[in-house]
Amino acid sequence: MEKHVLLHSICRRTYFNDNAAVRHVLDPQRSFVEPLLDWHEENGRHRLPWREPSRSGFEILIAEILLQRTTAASVAGAYLPIVARYQSPETVVAASPETIERRIAPLGLAKRAEFIRRSSQQLLARHSGDIPHRYADLLELHGVGAYTARSVLIHAFDEDIAAVDTNVRRLVSRFFDISPDSGALTYLADALVPSQRGSEFQHAMLDFAADVCTARTPQCETCPFGEHCRSSGRAV
Repeated sequence: MEKHVLLHSICRRTYFNDNAAVRHVLDPQRSFVEPLLDWHEENGRHRLPWREPSRSGFEILIAEILLQRTTAASVAGAYLPIVARYQSPETVVAASPETIERRIAPLGLAKRAEFIRRSSQQLLARHSGDIPHRYADLLELHGVGAYTARSVLIHAFDEDIAAVDTNVRRLVSRFFDISPDSGALTYLADALVPSQRGSEFQHAMLDFAADVCTARTPQCETCPFGEHCRSSGRAV
């Protein structure tokens, strides 16, 4: 199904009783995507080291594994020394598990060392050391789930899809006033992604949810979505 058809269908199901809201949501590019990207250009966390355009697919995979259930601020300081030492699956496999664990220990994430080591072994055994382009192949890597696999596809291969974590789920569910547990939410997030700007859009959603549309104290008064957000002033 084409993106615009899917988006139209989801929005109609959500807002069919409110004509004004329908008009807003039927143009999500103007009411959601463009304001979000404009905000991100001015306020995004552009200096996070794993967001540098020159990062390899393996370096992106390392970042996504380290970021699992961890804040970007916690990972930022440790990331550069780790990828400087382990630039490829070969360098990971050549190192002792204890050495990798010591380097990741400051994050308090010793378990991630095992994820990195075992996924590196799998990359060498199954993919000649390359990061696979297929979602199903990424899911077979140790420590890689749906969110991590999608993030790698977005940032390493420019896929126009979304990766939905707690932050993205909160942002999208609030703006469109749908349940965060809705099965339609991931499809809706995918449909919102602007062509050839998937990585930028993903970062924008994450940064906005972290800084403005926060879990406990959302900044509705200064939110650029304004009247278009169905949860403005009552986000929970």
